[in-house]
Amino acid sequence: MVISGVGLCVALAAGPMASSQEAEPQAQLTASAPRNAETSRTPLSYAEAEARLRSTSSLNRAAGYAVEAAEAQARAADGLNRPTVSLDAQLIRYRKTFDLSLGEPLDRAQSDISAAIPGLISGLPGVPGDVLGVVEQRLQAALPEIFAALPHDIRLQVDDTTFRPTVTALQPIYTGGAIPALRRAAEANLDMAEAKRREAVDLEGVGLAQAYFGQVLAAEALKIAIETRDGFDLHLNNARRMESEGFLSRAQTLQVEVARDAAQRQVNRAELEHENAVASLARVTDLEDGATPTTPLFVNRGPVGPADLFVDSAGQSNARVIQAQAGRDLAEAGADLAASRLKPSVFAFGTYNLNPDDSLPTEPDWAFGLGARYTLMSSVDRRRLLGAARAQASAASQMERNARDDARLMVTRAYNQVDLARRQFLSMDSSLEAARENLRVQEVGFREGEATAASVIDARNLLGTARLQRAAAAYEYDLSLAALLAASGNGQTLNDYLQRDDRISAP
Repeated sequence: MVISGVGLCVALAAGPMASSQEAEPQAQLTASAPRNAETSRTPLSYAEAEARLRSTSSLNRAAGYAVEAAEAQARAADGLNRPTVSLDAQLIRYRKTFDLSLGEPLDRAQSDISAAIPGLISGLPGVPGDVLGVVEQRLQAALPEIFAALPHDIRLQVDDTTFRPTVTALQPIYTGGAIPALRRAAEANLDMAEAKRREAVDLEGVGLAQAYFGQVLAAEALKIAIETRDGFDLHLNNARRMESEGFLSRAQTLQVEVARDAAQRQVNRAELEHENAVASLARVTDLEDGATPTTPLFVNRGPVGPADLFVDSAGQSNARVIQAQAGRDLAEAGADLAASRLKPSVFAFGTYNLNPDDSLPTEPDWAFGLGARYTLMSSVDRRRLLGAARAQASAASQMERNARDDARLMVTRAYNQVDLARRQFLSMDSSLEAARENLRVQEVGFREGEATAASVIDARNLLGTARLQRAAAAYEYDLSLAALLAASGNGQTLNDYLQRDDRISAP
């Protein structure tokens, strides 16, 4: 909610004409409505409003969940160096065919048996030598026929069903820098999520200051408008009495009446502005019936601090700068990951069959070893990908530099705005006193016939304008200070400045 102090001041000075008969009933209605609404609202200091915002903000909770997700991802990346162990279970129905050639083994067997026959029959007792010779000859002659009758090729076919449970472990040893790059990317993602949450908190803090002190300003504007209208009521009564006594012309009385009606219209407008401000603060603080601020607009008499302190802090702690740093880290991690694709990987592996008695004939019961992998050719041009990733990292680095410069410039402007509002507020005390004295002098002169009705009207409007400008300067100070603290990221809050000894409340 933004209050236009200039618009209110102009409206106080001159407004569209309306009859006093229409304005007076409106005044009675509008005077009682705000008081009735005020009693149902919750009194709320700025510190209480800030605490309530932190506990009820949906945006803050959403950003918190995003941080939790990023933190979980970062912690998940911590285990990338640990082995991966998996359990596989397979129920297999298979057929295995074996083709065996027996030609060479049969030839060796025939040769061996032929050589062994003489020794086998020579030791037979009681058999004449010539008989042994005949037996040997017949055996030697029969061997080729016997072996020729044997099959020289055998086909074996096995049909079976097996259950194969295996435990497999894979331990990365060298990944070309892929694992460190993934870890760095996860940490950068966490930093970015935290920076976004901080930015959300900072923006909500500025929004709270705008809504909270905006309602305070709107209430002060309504109070000034009512007091200005009431002053014109008194002035109009005096003018009518003086006209009846012949001391004032009808034209001057009508002039006062027009000014009084314009003041009533300004009251109506100020009430609408105040209602909008109440709704805005109720939305921010999640209070259905609205809140009544108990912390007034304020200005610190002394400067908020050295400008360099805020500028240097913004270069390091501004939420946008931290996001840009995280984006640079993320891009650099992407470049490292792209570079790892050009390097080999080394790993250790192991496997164990939990059912070795029912394993396939070609499967080991267990195995372990070392492995290496290097991609010789890929369907994607890895060097171009690396070049693209490095270009993105360079762009992210420039974005970080730009974000840091923007943050410093933003803080410099906010600091100057804060100090300008402070000096304007302090300089208005003498103007306000002069406006009060001018109204007193003009009213005395009017009653004594030495001043015109127009001069009294101008003096009263001038006093209302001065009061409203002073309140608007305090509002500008508070809002600019909230923006300065959010942009600098130095950890200070408006409550820190509310506690300072040099605080001046407005009005």
